[in-house]
Amino acid sequence: MRAWLELLTVLGLATLAAVGTWRLAGPPPAEVTCDPAAIGPEEVCLETIRDDADILWIDARTEAEWRRDGLPGSIHLTTTGGADFDGLVAVHGDRIATAEKAVVYCSDLGCGLSKEVAGRLRGYGLIHDVRALYGGWAALKAAGLITDSNPAP
Repeated sequence: MRAWLELLTVLGLATLAAVGTWRLAGPPPAEVTCDPAAIGPEEVCLETIRDDADILWIDARTEAEWRRDGLPGSIHLTTTGGADFDGLVAVHGDRIATAEKAVVYCSDLGCGLSKEVAGRLRGYGLIHDVRALYGGWAALKAAGLITDSNPAP
């Protein structure tokens, strides 16, 4: 019984220390670190394209997510939820046809949807350079390019 009491005391003190550290120092940094030499050719780091104004940004998340907090000026193309990909391409045909470069983003580092959408667009051959953003929406948010007050459309 005494061992359990000691264990609970240690766990309680550790939890209090962790919460105190969090309150004093704040949450850990949310930055997405990207090494261009370590990613695939179908991906791109935000740091290497951040100042490029000639990019067509494509949000591959759900339409509701894109409308809520998508990158301003981006278009919505996805394959999730039974979306008609060809129909979405047709809706945004003018912007796609005139773009020389496009960057597709989805939720975060673990999301493979941006690579899927980029691959399908490459298959159409409409845009010369289409890549997936390493780190996705989370990288854009961490870089301050997305705020809660600027929905995409």
